Amino acid sequence: MMQPIHNQPQYINLYGFSQAPFRLSPDPYFFFPSPTHLSAEKILAHAITSGEGFMVLSGRAGLGKTLLLRRLLEGFEPHRIPIIILSPAVEPLGLLQLLAGELDIEYSQDTSLAVLLQLFQNHILQMAEENKELFIIIDEAQNMPIKTLEQLRMLSNLETGKRKLMQILLVGQSELDEVLTDPRLGQLVQRIVVHENLQPLTREQIAHYVSYRLSKAGRADIFLSKSGCRLLEKRSKGIPRMINRIMDRTLLFSSVEQATLLSKKHIQSAIATMKDVAPKKRGPQLKAALTLGSLAILSALLVYLI
Repeated sequence: MMQPIHNQPQYINLYGFSQAPFRLSPDPYFFFPSPTHLSAEKILAHAITSGEGFMVLSGRAGLGKTLLLRRLLEGFEPHRIPIIILSPAVEPLGLLQLLAGELDIEYSQDTSLAVLLQLFQNHILQMAEENKELFIIIDEAQNMPIKTLEQLRMLSNLETGKRKLMQILLVGQSELDEVLTDPRLGQLVQRIVVHENLQPLTREQIAHYVSYRLSKAGRADIFLSKSGCRLLEKRSKGIPRMINRIMDRTLLFSSVEQATLLSKKHIQSAIATMKDVAPKKRGPQLKAALTLGSLAILSALLVYLI
């Protein structure tokens, strides 16, 4: 009997996967080249190489912005120095403090905004003399206050006669697109050279996505039925993170019979155990769905343990 892989779903051993095909953590190995992701990656990569100033990557939560960002970072040349601001809900002074901390610029808590700006400018100019370029990534940029975004724009004014001294990529959820319509950000918006918005997967792309990840995990012979794909599209809205959640649970059910065709029944059983995904039901119907789901999970565990 195959030895269990610790801290992994039970179905991995039952199916003989090399690894979990639908884990939630962003992994470049499982990057699915959908048209929306490939287009965004190529356009952003070109803008970065060309030294463009302001760029934007937006899209709903779970569409794969973090994974796409990782792939872009992997392609950075040594002279391009990235720093990522993960908590952008700060005032202009807080932004400068975060940037200074990332760049190891010495300052005290009493250092004023004007002094921090001068220290930052001196550091950027020193980087330029060393043929290094700063690349600032603002994650969850929809949470950044308007006046802090405007401060970011003013920072981007630093340039030599030949090139810009830094590039800035704003990454955020769909709300970022609305934030950028604020009239107070008119000058910043004018500087945005690239604005890529990721879109959900279509039904056809969902089928390819599922097969792709199953194949990457070592089982190219497992497929999703058409009716199962329709249900998966309906409940996931084409969002990869949600697809992964549903499919991970689905494999737990289908592994009981080691099915190679993942049917609508398997998807339904999985969804019935996911409160935030399952359709709203009442009374005996809900109880029956949850009971069947619990029995299937228990069966899967018993098969695994025997």
